[in-house]
Parts: sequence; C-alpha cells; structure tokens
Amino acid sequence: MKYFYIMVCLCFSYCISFAQKENAFYTYKNEIGINFTNVLGNVLSLNPNNASSPYGLTYRRHMKNSSFRSALNIRYGSNQTNDFSSGSFFQRTLNILTTNVRFGLEKHLVVHKKLQFSYGFDVLVSYGRENSEIIDLNTNGSTFLSNQKTIGGGLGPMLRLEYKISDRIYISSESSLYGIYNTTNESLTINGSLTEEPSKKASSLILELPQSLFFNISF
Repeated sequence: MKYFYIMVCLCFSYCISFAQKENAFYTYKNEIGINFTNVLGNVLSLNPNNASSPYGLTYRRHMKNSSFRSALNIRYGSNQTNDFSSGSFFQRTLNILTTNVRFGLEKHLVVHKKLQFSYGFDVLVSYGRENSEIIDLNTNGSTFLSNQKTIGGGLGPMLRLEYKISDRIYISSESSLYGIYNTTNESLTINGSLTEEPSKKASSLILELPQSLFFNISF
C-alpha cells in the first residue's frame, strides 16, 4: 500500500501544477451534482442499467482554471427470508454495506461559452461489508455465520464534458480509467466453530465510458 500513497502524492503534485487562468464559464464557486441517469431513463422509458458509475452525489469547488472534485455513494441493504429444507425451518439474514469515495483535481478547457471540456486525476477509496447469517429456527441456534470485509483503493485519469444551461444549472458526463486494488477478509462460523479465511487480494484496470448523466447546481 505504500506505493499507492506515493502515487497519490505524485498525482496531486501534478494536478496542483496546472496553469492558472481566468475562467468565466463558472459564475459561482461551488457545485453539487446528482446522478440522474436512472430517473431520466425511467421518464423516457429507456433501460439505464448500463450506467455503471457508482457515484450518486458529487461536489466540486471551482478555482481559476481548475476545480477540486469529489464524489460519494453509500448503499445499504438488508434482507431476511425463511426457508424450509430437509425437515428444518431456516431464517436467512443478509446485510450489505458499500461505500465509495472519490476525490481529485481537474483542469478546464472552454470549448464554447456553453460547453467545457475537463481532464484530471482522481483518487479512490472504497469499503464494503457483507454479513450473512442462517439460523435453524427449530433449535433457535445459529448454524452458519459469514462476515466479509473489503477495503480498496485506486487512482487514474478522467475526462469530463459539461454543458452550461444557465449560471446555476449544468449537465455533464464523464469517462475514466482507474487502476483499483482490493483486499478482502472473511471469517466463517459454522456450528460455533470459527474459521478465518486467508486474505484475498485483487487488482483491476477499469475503463468507464460516459454512460452516466449528472445534473449539477452551482451556488
């Protein structure tokens, strides 16, 4: 992981060295964006399932010719079902939590007074937790318990295209190429016996094409 932190420092040093020019594209310094791809797809009766961006909420702080950018998404789900199998009645409970955070810097190139192109670098942090439990209701005892935690990090370049509707309203879409590294730890408890599974490590390179549309409001 030490190499990851070194790369983060280098990326931010590069981003901060962007040339500073006046940019009249933004009237206000702060901007909040909402991923409304699914809403738009439902209104137009389209299928938005290909929109793979994990970020639902974004925040940007505009400087002269660059912006600090960040994004956040949190998902939590809980599901409980009852099953009858092999003469026993089981209660199955599943809890899932996923958190994705992204932050970085971008530089702007004004193409037109209503159209702007941006490029920059992002740093990613993610955390996931999945708890699964199966209880035998006949004996009211836990027969199976699984706890899984995943921590990840990554970084990579991004491209952004933004259209200005008014001084306060913008729509945008992005593309990125992220290198991601994850570590997963899992423990199993079967009939009271605890077993620690070996850590699982995974790395990937993910290209995200501009499939999500963001609605942005400046203030």
